[in-house]
Amino acid sequence: MTEDTFGVVFTPAKIGNVEIPNRLVRSATHDCRATNDGFVTDALVKVYDKLARGGAGLTISGMSMVREDGNQTAKMLGNYSDDHLDGLTQLAGTYHDVVKEIGSKSKFFLQIGHAGRQTSPHGYPGEMISSSPTKNPATLKIAKAMTIDEITDIAICFAEAVKRAKVAGFDGVQFHGAHGYLITQFYSPYMNKRTDEYGGTPEKRAKFVVRLLEDCRQKVGNQFPISLKMNGSDRIAGGLEVDEAAHLATIFGEAGFDSLEISAYIWECIIYDSPKSIPPESQRKVRERNMEGYNLELARTIKSELLERVEKKVPLILVGGLYRYETIRTILNETSIEFCSLSRPFISQPNLPNLWQKGPPFPEADCVHCNLCAQDFLHRGGKSKGVRCIWKEKQRKKKKVKSIS
Repeated sequence: MTEDTFGVVFTPAKIGNVEIPNRLVRSATHDCRATNDGFVTDALVKVYDKLARGGAGLTISGMSMVREDGNQTAKMLGNYSDDHLDGLTQLAGTYHDVVKEIGSKSKFFLQIGHAGRQTSPHGYPGEMISSSPTKNPATLKIAKAMTIDEITDIAICFAEAVKRAKVAGFDGVQFHGAHGYLITQFYSPYMNKRTDEYGGTPEKRAKFVVRLLEDCRQKVGNQFPISLKMNGSDRIAGGLEVDEAAHLATIFGEAGFDSLEISAYIWECIIYDSPKSIPPESQRKVRERNMEGYNLELARTIKSELLERVEKKVPLILVGGLYRYETIRTILNETSIEFCSLSRPFISQPNLPNLWQKGPPFPEADCVHCNLCAQDFLHRGGKSKGVRCIWKEKQRKKKKVKSIS
């Protein structure tokens, strides 16, 4: 096979000082397999055992909440107490044991975050916090605007969570700062209506996440990779647009984030989008709507600004509607974007990178972007069996019925 056949997809690149063996990333995905108190289960470990064997250069876990009131939905992974440390250590250890066993160099980052006002009916039931007193569209509750002291408190929670991730053996962490969660609620003009040092200009709205990063660096130093997932656009009137997102990205890059993953949408988009995608960051019917790589232009604009204005190299990860190897190869070969990230295709096929490495031909991902995987846990909450490809389950049932009849 020639280099032209595979492109740079299976070549290494660095995030901070950590070498990622290829450019394929499993984007953070809620697995819905922790206990109700956020503890690791055998079922959750099995998910990451399969992913460790699947061939992705980097796997990013589903969001682990840094405090109990940061719980967005049912069975979310916890990282708000040292009681969680044994389970997190087991999770990271299992992944690295598998990687060593099969001779891979794949890396594993723990995603950390806080839902803020954006909880589901199956998430935290108490008082919500946010940058400003805005309404949660799902629960219709009004969030409480955080005081300066409360911002200090949550920064401590993030710092302790990052330290826990390092002690547990993860190769790095990613802040969940996209899709309308707490970090987004500070940098987005749609939700941040503050008039103090944390609101107003882009620089002031960026101050919250920069503060989190600074506090975390004091706990783990500069060599442990800390990345940020952020919106390139909120995709809603009055929300963050790409030009301002690019400006924010330069602030985040200069502050010291080791990579940025570019996504889009906040959950209010469900109200206005047609056809509706639940959750909106996972757009439905990507093939039928010709939306392959639907965040690409956002990422290209942001990368261009980073290259022009930030002296340090800040690797960029693109996520959203990717399912064909040829498209990923073209993006990585012909743009300055360093990594491509997939979520739903890995639910259906955790071994997709291995299949592609055997190519050509390069099979399209099986995922049909129906979003049944997410709708199951969003509707069923704790009764869900966990995030899985329900479309495939339905196809198997149909075949079984046909064979019986």
